[in-house]
Amino acid sequence: MKNQISITGLPDENTIAKRYTQALFSLAEEQGLAEEFLCQLNEITAVLAMENSCLSGLLSTGKLSLHKQKELLQEVFATSIHPLLQNMLLLMLDKGRGGYFCALLPAYQRLMDEKAGVLPVTAYCPKPLDDLQEVTLTASVAKLCGKQIRLQQEIDATLIGGLKLIIEGTVYDGTIKRKLEKLEERLKYN
Repeated sequence: MKNQISITGLPDENTIAKRYTQALFSLAEEQGLAEEFLCQLNEITAVLAMENSCLSGLLSTGKLSLHKQKELLQEVFATSIHPLLQNMLLLMLDKGRGGYFCALLPAYQRLMDEKAGVLPVTAYCPKPLDDLQEVTLTASVAKLCGKQIRLQQEIDATLIGGLKLIIEGTVYDGTIKRKLEKLEERLKYN
């Protein structure tokens, strides 16, 4: 999660995404569409993040007129997303916020997690955890935190071994790399 300081007084990506997703989430809950919208936001993000796709750039850079951006958006997502979600994306284009589409998914996921009482935990590992390791880690963290856990693994090839966990913004670093750094610090100052 990146925190940005806004020098110009303009809201950052997280603030903008949060505003739109709070409104969307409220509507989705009222209509029983919260899970469906999460799936559709996943699809939108996947399409925009595709390596060979220039769609994201076309919807955020101003290379196309607003009218053409809207036509493109409607053409790409016409049958795959709910009209309420499509209307929100069109509204975002109207407000010049097309560049924030990919920020919607994590903001919406946070709202879903809060509602369900799920704690997102990111585990940085040198290689993917096997099934048993993942189950064990999830159970251990859930027991410590007293909440249900949604574990996300991030592979960090610079780690020698061990794990680094991020839980509610706090870093718990049990990696060998960090232990070696601490040892080096102690040797320098002792």
